[in-house]
Amino acid sequence: MDITQLGAIVGLATSAVGLTDKATSTVASIKELFEDDKTPDNSEAAKLLNALAGELTSVNMMNVQLSTMLKTLTDELQKEGAFAAESARYELFETGQGVMIYRLKESEANGEPIHYICPVCLKRDKLVSYVDGRGDYKICQTNRDHFFQFDHTPMRQPKRTRGTW
Repeated sequence: MDITQLGAIVGLATSAVGLTDKATSTVASIKELFEDDKTPDNSEAAKLLNALAGELTSVNMMNVQLSTMLKTLTDELQKEGAFAAESARYELFETGQGVMIYRLKESEANGEPIHYICPVCLKRDKLVSYVDGRGDYKICQTNRDHFFQFDHTPMRQPKRTRGTW
């Protein structure tokens, strides 16, 4: 979650409260014009009503902005919670070659085969990216530069047939 986003929401809410207080004060001034059976000053009443309309419009617009920002923040928090729950299903695992990678915990498999995910994508990009491959060499499905060696198996040399180099 971005702390500046939270600060903007608090600032906007504070402004909306201030405008609401100002609108309440304007309503009180309008009431005073009509108290004690006195004839109100029409120009003063019109001025106060216009001010009230402007204040209420501003409060309404701020409320719409605030609602949008709160929905965005709520969505972001839900995504972060879902990511945290998904990434908690994995444990750090060291391959035979000392490479660190994430492996699905057996207790969290829920019928899925045990598999590996890329630690770079998980930490840097907040992405669960499967690691694919057979044998001792596996590659991240999202970024082919993320290469993982599980054990040391010499690379096979192609078989030569007679007459070929």
